[in-house]
Amino acid sequence: MAKLFYLHWNETEARERALQLRSAGHIVHVHWSTTQPPQLKDKLPEIAIISLARLPSHGRAVAEWLWEAKGRRHIPLIFEGGAAEKVAATRSKFPKAHFCTAGRVGSLIKRLQGRKAANAEG
Repeated sequence: MAKLFYLHWNETEARERALQLRSAGHIVHVHWSTTQPPQLKDKLPEIAIISLARLPSHGRAVAEWLWEAKGRRHIPLIFEGGAAEKVAATRSKFPKAHFCTAGRVGSLIKRLQGRKAANAEG
């Protein structure tokens, strides 16, 4: 189980994806509003997931905000889905982020949690 932040600029799709993640046992703070910024002040996630399916430049802006503060740079970023050229632009801007196709974020979260556990043991 992980505390996740999931950002998608379509409310219906955001709720569907968050439900899938919750069904897998995760605690999910979901955000879809383009008029209000995400509220993460007192509840930093263990992993942030940003969909590139809609408004990828807005998603990149939130990712920049997330990583601009030293206290948040440890949070792994996962970018999910998106058109090939948008993914390429995001990869060049966030080379340390993780990327997956839509619907595959669950397996990537498991892998990241496994690495974290292995690092904690070793």
